[in-house]
Amino acid sequence: MLPDLNAYGLLYVDQKHNRHVNIHGRRNSIDVYLLCAANCSRSFRRSGVRFKLVTNDGALLTERLRRLNVTDLEILEHKFVLPVPAGIPFFSAHFKLELYGAFGSGDYGEYLALIDIDTLLLRPLPASSDLAAYDISDQVFPRYGREIVIRDLEILAGKPLVNGRWHGGEFVMGTAAQFAELATLIDFCWPRYIENIATVHHLGDETVLSAALNLYATEHTLVDYGAQGNVTRWWSSRTYNKQAPFSRAVNTALLHLPADKLFISRFNLDQFASQPMLNTYQKYVRRKLMMRSIIPLFNSHPKKFLPSLT
Repeated sequence: MLPDLNAYGLLYVDQKHNRHVNIHGRRNSIDVYLLCAANCSRSFRRSGVRFKLVTNDGALLTERLRRLNVTDLEILEHKFVLPVPAGIPFFSAHFKLELYGAFGSGDYGEYLALIDIDTLLLRPLPASSDLAAYDISDQVFPRYGREIVIRDLEILAGKPLVNGRWHGGEFVMGTAAQFAELATLIDFCWPRYIENIATVHHLGDETVLSAALNLYATEHTLVDYGAQGNVTRWWSSRTYNKQAPFSRAVNTALLHLPADKLFISRFNLDQFASQPMLNTYQKYVRRKLMMRSIIPLFNSHPKKFLPSLT
């Protein structure tokens, strides 16, 4: 029997190098992320799972939480040393790669999950004796082309891949020993990522993670929690692939809404249950889609598919 799950998110703060994505307007991006993390934490707590937010600057986040009047988000400081190139896209997200090694030490618990903080747990995540990840190849291949994606994964992996796959960085779950094995493979891929940083099709933690998970899957069982309906990334904006309607996506356990951090940050799940929040979210998306239908788009718009609620 597996031990209880320890869930973690990451908020790495670097005002100089950060380029916050999917946040528009005048809202302080750190505050938006913190409020998202608070709701993420509350959603996990409702399922009996403890959630902690890992950061490099605990004092800053503690002060921001005090100003936001948030008292129920647990902060854990970690001393990061990964030499991430300054100014790189998704600069902060790269530090997830260092956390996999920290998880492998056992200091963070024996059964762990690293998730993005703009997610909500709608029902309990089932446990798995194997390392669990989220295969999003069907979202990535249409945008870049399968050949290009696999080419880059093989460069980082240092070998041909029989069935190369791309995995999302919003969810990885397993035992400390499994994370230790994964961290070894990430350490193997990282120098190749840095050497080829000018030529790979995507810069971000997902590139290194995906290459490492492909190597992991050659020796161990890797479970796709997306295929099992347990993790879903859903965009309220145009996509390169045709995604499932929200009415199906909402049946997942862990729902990732990367385009709607501002929306998530405006709610307090201590005061609102998940279902009323999701109902309000659908109304918000409906208005958003209505505006998109009014505003003309160029015929050459690369993102072909509008989201659908039903």
